[in-house]
Amino acid sequence: MTNQDVLKIHQTTMRILEKKGMVFHLPAAVELAQKHGLRTDGQTVYFTEKQLMELIGQAPSSFSFRGTNPDRGVVVGRDGTHHIPGGGPQFFLEEGGLLRDAEMKDYVRLSRLFHAADEIAVMAGMVVQPSNVPVDDTLGHVMFQLLRTTDKPLQVMAGDERVTRILTDMVAIASGGPAELEKGPRMMVVANPLSPLKMDHVATYFLMEFARRNQAVIVAPCAMAGSTAPMTMAGAFVQTNAETLAGIALAQMVRPGAPVVYGFLTTAADMKNGSIACGAPEQALSAIWGGKLARFYDLPCRLGGGGLTDAYVAGIQSGYEAMMNLLTASQSGSSISFQSAGVLGSYNAMNMEKAVSDLEIIGMVKRLERGVTVDENTLAETIIEQVAPDGQYLTHPHTVKNCRKELFLPHLSYRGPMVRDDQWQAERRRVLDEVRRREEAYQAPDIPPSVVKELRDYLAKENITPSDY
Repeated sequence: MTNQDVLKIHQTTMRILEKKGMVFHLPAAVELAQKHGLRTDGQTVYFTEKQLMELIGQAPSSFSFRGTNPDRGVVVGRDGTHHIPGGGPQFFLEEGGLLRDAEMKDYVRLSRLFHAADEIAVMAGMVVQPSNVPVDDTLGHVMFQLLRTTDKPLQVMAGDERVTRILTDMVAIASGGPAELEKGPRMMVVANPLSPLKMDHVATYFLMEFARRNQAVIVAPCAMAGSTAPMTMAGAFVQTNAETLAGIALAQMVRPGAPVVYGFLTTAADMKNGSIACGAPEQALSAIWGGKLARFYDLPCRLGGGGLTDAYVAGIQSGYEAMMNLLTASQSGSSISFQSAGVLGSYNAMNMEKAVSDLEIIGMVKRLERGVTVDENTLAETIIEQVAPDGQYLTHPHTVKNCRKELFLPHLSYRGPMVRDDQWQAERRRVLDEVRRREEAYQAPDIPPSVVKELRDYLAKENITPSDY
């Protein structure tokens, strides 16, 4: 890939948005575009390159993203890749292999696991979709549990007007009120365009509402080359770029300087059956190209597929596909990595064993991201002079001082001699032991009882009665 290739993608994108435009299925978005001097035709908004780049130029290259506890936060666009666990699956795969509908107990269990994980900087608002609460009230139930479980920054799942209102009201309560919420993002939402070149009413609505409230929006097409995008990856990248930039431009029309993330998740459709191919190398290619384009536009980005896999169980396939996606996104400069831990079956299921496996991979990727420090201590010149050629370093004070901070120390990986045992069963025991270890590490954050009561009272007005878990 050359800079000239990136420029070609950009130039083709500009022609597409000027000739074909982007459809927004929300009259308020079209009206806003007209007020900004953009050409419209029905629900279609057209952008000239000058108009689009002026709007994109208003978006920040980085922004602070805080939890409901303001002391917990990250800077999106700096400090490497911040990981978010999986979100949205309908199913939960039990440790014994049974695939069933997810329930609230699974939601709480997974949320506690990820809150306790240092590898996870941002929590997923809908880590699974619980089947045992009323569909229309799901958001209220899960946000009540989440706001008691964690004080980390939140990636949330918005929806129609009622859902978005309940969501923003609840996070405002947990954050100290609406004024405190609007000081800077405490929530991040993913707005997925409906490829090709459309955004539906719901996604357009909550994109605009989040931008208005100074909350972060990831505009993230998930087009599939060969079905919802051109078969050639370059063509798919042009369309993805157009959809992402149009969404970001709309956010800036709502509120100049609104915090946004450039999303680039395009992959291939499986040509045998038409399904999405999350573990395909094309998913990793999109991360590489998306990183280049995000830097071209000077925007923070979400690249590739996190720890996504098409595998049905945590095993060999899920491991190599998750490592490919997580490592490529990190090395391509992804600011945010969503779907980073626990997901199986192309977005369909969450699983505890896959979660701890992915957390191990994230630890390895972060070690690679950290690189090598070169200074007087790490060069170890005097240590080499002391020990070589006849000594050893294992018991040297320099080794004791540096071993825990220099090396990645795995919890799951086997090292050392093999022993006479059933190797498959030994590995499975090791993974399940790690699940238990991480679950036992959970410590609830200090959420004031008054906040919990206020959340309950608020939900009662919406006729929602959450249970305790």
